[in-house]
Amino acid sequence: MKITTPKGRSFEFRQNTENWESLDNVLYSGLSGTNRSPVFGFENDFTNEYVKRIDFEQRLGEFIDFYIDNRSRIISETKTAVNGLIAHNHDMGKEDMNYINYFVEILNLASYEFKIHFVFMYGYVYYEISYLFLSPENFLITKIDRILTN
Repeated sequence: MKITTPKGRSFEFRQNTENWESLDNVLYSGLSGTNRSPVFGFENDFTNEYVKRIDFEQRLGEFIDFYIDNRSRIISETKTAVNGLIAHNHDMGKEDMNYINYFVEILNLASYEFKIHFVFMYGYVYYEISYLFLSPENFLITKIDRILTN
């Protein structure tokens, strides 16, 4: 599935057994490698919630534009919220990784609920942070999960 957002950003999504994901490392002019667009994803049955009521691809494009346009504020406020946890848990790599958000999981397009996965210690630890936007200016971090891998 290929979509072009209302602001002209192009994304290609591929379906696997569990979900749909945009292709990795999509670059836009004016953005550095550390500011690359993250992978956006949603569950396979996610589209069924929207098919009859709204234009799913239009809403998905609006969400992607919204997220990219507000990304620096989201990341800045997230850093403030999780820095204490990262220091307390001695999670190394935050300076090197610079909070690159690898994956944004879209949970609800109507209320812009989503999760961001921040990876530290070169993949050994990541944080999964859930958000709910109340308006374009206001959002809540509803949950922070620290997940160990390996």
